[in-house]
Amino acid sequence: MRLRTIEERFGDRLVIERRSFALRPSPDPTVTFKGTYREQAWQRAARLAAPDGVQFEMWKRDDFPTWSIPALAAAKCASFQGKELYDRMHYALFEALFTQGKNIANRDEIIEVAREVGLDIDRFLADYERGEGQKRAIEEYEEAVNRFMVTAVPTVFFDQARVVGAVPLGDYLQVLERLGIR
Repeated sequence: MRLRTIEERFGDRLVIERRSFALRPSPDPTVTFKGTYREQAWQRAARLAAPDGVQFEMWKRDDFPTWSIPALAAAKCASFQGKELYDRMHYALFEALFTQGKNIANRDEIIEVAREVGLDIDRFLADYERGEGQKRAIEEYEEAVNRFMVTAVPTVFFDQARVVGAVPLGDYLQVLERLGIR
């Protein structure tokens, strides 16, 4: 949400290029939520998001997403339909997971989100099933790990500056100011 604020405020002076980074790049059927570090991370993210007006809902289902690639692939497929639809899908997937309790590793729930954001669903399904979105998401993930040494999300690069983790908006604004963007 903070990057959306930055894009709205400074969009005419900077370009935000979103890249895929899979927290879980391959399926792990043993993944659980309750009583794990995932639950603690969720609570921390909820605290950090609250000042931005984002209300997280604790995960209540038994089927916590077992991997990240399906949602990342879906966002890439949305990008084939244009930046605006990509942005809508990108944010809708976050909202689906964190505020609506949808399993964004589940194909049917991903398709539901795609319909809600107004994607050309036939085109989306064709792209998704063909695997091009997944291929691109994996390529971006591998580049992030191997070339840029990314280990956490978000990791935001401003020219040569790197901001890692969920940080307050002010941290990003300080970097932008040092770069002469006000």
